[in-house]
Amino acid sequence: MAVEWVPYELHPEIPKEGVPREAVLPAAYRQRAEAGMRQMAQEAGLRMASHERLINSRPALQAAEFARSVGRYDAMHTELFRAYWDTGEDVSSIPVLREVAARAGVDPDAMEAAVNADTYGDYLDARRQEAEDLMITGIPAHVIADRYLVMGAQPYDVFERVMARLNVAKRSEAR
Repeated sequence: MAVEWVPYELHPEIPKEGVPREAVLPAAYRQRAEAGMRQMAQEAGLRMASHERLINSRPALQAAEFARSVGRYDAMHTELFRAYWDTGEDVSSIPVLREVAARAGVDPDAMEAAVNADTYGDYLDARRQEAEDLMITGIPAHVIADRYLVMGAQPYDVFERVMARLNVAKRSEAR
């Protein structure tokens, strides 16, 4: 099964300078969600940096789309995740994006020009609208075999159950 990453700008209303997390996420929700995420990350052996501010993700999404256009999406995506989640960097910052691009083998100057020109803005807006048309309002969201939507950070067994359903459906269709 092929995996296709599709951009989704979760909070387009966030200004360029970002906002404190508590301005967007209620404390009770934030604490509960973060505790669950930290536990899942720990169980998977992943690090998860804390962020006091929510960032405007559009520059990072634009940088990733530029990387896709030059055949370096996977490397850029990996480096963006590493920068944000492992080391807690502000991936809305052009200097940070330049460093990330260089590590991913993407030309930092060309990437910066594309981000500053909003080259992929219409594309990002269209993908967001497409997601909302499918009633996707959060991340992560996994659309599996154009049939199942798994919203949010879910335990591995949720995906196992979806795959089992797909196998049952596939066997039924083959009859």
